Amino acid sequence: MDEVELASVLGVCGDLGFQKLGEQFHCYALKYGFLFDIGVGNAIVSTYSKCGNMEEASKVFDSMSAHDIVSWNSLLAGHILNRQGGEALAVWKKMQKAGVQPDTITSFLIISAHRHTDFNLVEHCHDFFQSMKSVYQIEPNSDHYACLVGVLGYWGLLEEAEEIIKKMPFDPKASVWRALLDSCRVHRNVTIGRRAAKNILSMEPQDPSTYILKSNLYSASGRWHCSDLVREEMKERGFRKSPGRSWIILQNKVHSFFSRDKSHPQSKDIYSALDILCMECLKAGYVSDTSFVLHEVEEHQKMNFLLYHSGKLAVTYGLLTTKPGRTC
Repeated sequence: MDEVELASVLGVCGDLGFQKLGEQFHCYALKYGFLFDIGVGNAIVSTYSKCGNMEEASKVFDSMSAHDIVSWNSLLAGHILNRQGGEALAVWKKMQKAGVQPDTITSFLIISAHRHTDFNLVEHCHDFFQSMKSVYQIEPNSDHYACLVGVLGYWGLLEEAEEIIKKMPFDPKASVWRALLDSCRVHRNVTIGRRAAKNILSMEPQDPSTYILKSNLYSASGRWHCSDLVREEMKERGFRKSPGRSWIILQNKVHSFFSRDKSHPQSKDIYSALDILCMECLKAGYVSDTSFVLHEVEEHQKMNFLLYHSGKLAVTYGLLTTKPGRTC
């Protein structure tokens, strides 16, 4: 196995979340001296980042004899992927001190980081966006604008985000409006959301994701009839929403779950254990936020949707089948 093959395999490990396997290839790189190859080092940083192990990713980054822009971007992306916006901005400060010139990907990541910091840094995000061209000679593209709109929308600045789109120096792509629509769904702003959806559908009338976002916007706002009309339109166009699922890897075997799924051989044990866990949570004062259940059903049914969510089934199965302190 050469450097290119090793980096490729590590990339697959990261994409699939196979940390244990990634660790074995990390050891292989150490044993055979591949860690001195910057491409392999970058791949290891990315693998640990995607597996949620930023401590190890940072250690590998610090141990590398040299860094290129991909190295810095990999570390930045890892912190953002793990919702560590403050740490990502700290990496950016290190880049500035080291005199590293950012590229288009770096600038995209720096803007993204502000989604995971706090509201007070929104102005800092604006300032950086304005400095892209004047300081770093980077012309903002559609991805940068979509990212900025997403950050503003995340913090509830929907009117400001829409104004940014209107003032773009070129025609906004559907992705920019989609970032606004998604934020409108979260903040239940039907007025701006409708305008965003209209613009998206004028460009991409065959994209089912827009109909789903629009339907969810109405559902989140309690406009069930409007949501049903959008769903009916989806059916007429032949669109179908695939149910989400969660999966967990145990002893090199993938176990996948759908919401309220009972197809697993150990479903009875999983549901019993999950019921016990939820009872303990309720005793501790936990209350489910049913406002995110996008179905017009009674409150107790909404609780049922949340209780047997695919992610909870997967986690419960993991707890049942692993020893305390272990992850596989």
